[in-house]
Amino acid sequence: MRKEIKTRSIILSSFLLMIFFSFPIWGEGQVYEKKDRFFLEEKMDGASLLPYLSVYQDETGKKSFKEVLKIFDQGGSEKIFQNSLGYSKSAIWVRLRTENQTNKTADWILEIDYALLDFVDLYAGRVSDSATNHSGDLREFGTRPIEHRNFVYPFSDEPGSKREIYFRIASSSSILLPFLAFSKNEFIEHTFTEQLALGLYYGSMLIMVVYNLFLLFSTKDKSYLYYVIYILTYILFQFTLNGLSFQYLWRSSVLWANYSLPFSIFSVILTAGAFSRSFLNAPEYTPKTSKLYYLLFTLSFGGMISTLFIWEYRTAIMSSLVLMFFTLGFLISNGIQCLLAGRREAKYFLFAWSSFLFFSFLFGLKSFGILPNNFFTLWGIQVGSVMEVSLLSLGLADRIKRLSDQLKQRVEELGNIRNYAEESEAKYRSLFEVEEDFLFSLDQNWNILAANRSVSKHIGFKPHEVIGKNFMELIYKAGELQDAYKKLYVLEKLEELASEGKPVRFLGEFLQKYLREPKELQVQFQILEYEGQREILGRAYEPDQDLMSRYVDDEKTVYSANNYLQNAELLSQRMTANLYRFVDPSTITAMRNCLREMIINAIEHGNLNISFEEKTRAMSEGNYFRFVQERQKDPYYKSKKVKVEYSLSRDRIGVRITDEGKGFNHARLQKSSMEKLNSEGITHGRGLTLTLATFDLVKFNSPGNQVTLVKYF
Repeated sequence: MRKEIKTRSIILSSFLLMIFFSFPIWGEGQVYEKKDRFFLEEKMDGASLLPYLSVYQDETGKKSFKEVLKIFDQGGSEKIFQNSLGYSKSAIWVRLRTENQTNKTADWILEIDYALLDFVDLYAGRVSDSATNHSGDLREFGTRPIEHRNFVYPFSDEPGSKREIYFRIASSSSILLPFLAFSKNEFIEHTFTEQLALGLYYGSMLIMVVYNLFLLFSTKDKSYLYYVIYILTYILFQFTLNGLSFQYLWRSSVLWANYSLPFSIFSVILTAGAFSRSFLNAPEYTPKTSKLYYLLFTLSFGGMISTLFIWEYRTAIMSSLVLMFFTLGFLISNGIQCLLAGRREAKYFLFAWSSFLFFSFLFGLKSFGILPNNFFTLWGIQVGSVMEVSLLSLGLADRIKRLSDQLKQRVEELGNIRNYAEESEAKYRSLFEVEEDFLFSLDQNWNILAANRSVSKHIGFKPHEVIGKNFMELIYKAGELQDAYKKLYVLEKLEELASEGKPVRFLGEFLQKYLREPKELQVQFQILEYEGQREILGRAYEPDQDLMSRYVDDEKTVYSANNYLQNAELLSQRMTANLYRFVDPSTITAMRNCLREMIINAIEHGNLNISFEEKTRAMSEGNYFRFVQERQKDPYYKSKKVKVEYSLSRDRIGVRITDEGKGFNHARLQKSSMEKLNSEGITHGRGLTLTLATFDLVKFNSPGNQVTLVKYF
């Protein structure tokens, strides 16, 4: 493959050199004999008028047409031997003498085959002091006598007639005088052929844009994005250089039409630098040199801004050409560095940009007036760009092949990894299914992704019945206010897991499928991270009994808690943790619920001074928890504490709960039965009724801010 590419490159280079040296690059004047008058013919197909042109340079730029006629008549003009006059601030007067020696009326066309002239004034004879036509790229496109990208003028001469044609040309760009003569039919054919050639050129460039867009979407390589942008800016540059943008895009914007050329050159430099830096991977292969790209970006972007707002045209075009030469040399040198550093694509890059540099160099010398106008100097950038795009296409193809080889290798590696992953998954699945504990996994929204068969053993559901459910749906709900506290407690644990990332453990009451009664399970959550994803692994199992709890004969503890409702859950779990030796699990669950309710009453009705009516109204309005939070933040209630005294012996458990509130009429409330609460539709106030039914002794002090609970074994 490499040998074939090398052979093609050598053949292509030899062919281009042969074509190049077959053209007379150093001047057309050397092959023309200077003549005084151009004789019209019936058929003229782009005949060069250079030998027949006389030129006078008005350095003041203020001479009138009559004054210039006198100068020409007195022999003050001169013949030119090349059509490139370089950059000049003078007004250039050009005279062409013609004669129709045929026996037919000659309808012919004069074309100035250069679109970047600011002012072109036509004087069709010696009679009138006024110009027959005023055109140029600093005048609206509609002023031209014929719609054409170049300056084209029609003439009609009777048999035997003579004519003197004068042009006044002034421009801040390089002044070229490629005057050509066409008979009418040949001009139409020439225009068609030229448009076809330009269409093929721009069409091929657009095909490269589409082609590289496909590569961009398929490979996701940003080099192709930079390349597409570079080609688009280059197309705009060529469109401007050929005069087509003024003809089709901004016909009336004469100022922008003039400055669009240096602006487009700066934009091409910017995008070419971005593409080259990415294509060569310069930061990796030449890290020190790659920093110069930022200087290039700064200069090109600064040139674009200065062209729009600061510089005159001549300063802008000269600066853009100087920066273009510097950029091309820099890209070539950096390509050599990357090639020596082992960058495979650099050889295609070097050949492509060397070709572009060579032909662009010819164009630059022509612009400075060093070289005359010919095919390679006038169309050098187009030829170089075709060479560049073609050679970079080979580089892109080689790059795709390399990516394909890498992809094939990665596919093989992924195949091996997949086989290993499948084996590991099979082992994991086997361990997952045989585990006796209820194992499950959750996503970030607490939805169950997977569950093992042990879920049936613990709560009666089959794995497929719980997969897809939210974890909170498995928490037991009694249909009372305490469900909200349980939910709040579990959610706080889940939030703790999400924020801190550390494993959490807690006791939870699960819903059983058939008994519809709560089952208490110890729950453990931890976060697993793999392949950039996070998953929550859960384990639920029978509560661990403290190994020393079987030997507890006597235990006393005093707690002092703030007014957070979650403390009720924590304290009730702690005080019932060592009861499994003395009573059955259902009684422990009932006692825990009662203790929770009494502590909540001490917080709500005691320390926070929330009345029965206030609680009823807040619950009916759906803003109860917000109401509680406002009371908790109130400075008057914030510092109050709930004191819990706990005592455990062989024959009983005693708990005394004291708050810092005013107390309440406990005697009246103790008379309320569960049937009465249900009949009145009141959803709270049931805690005391349940407590009276569960504990053997329930006694309040006189104010009602302290309750003593005793349960005998």
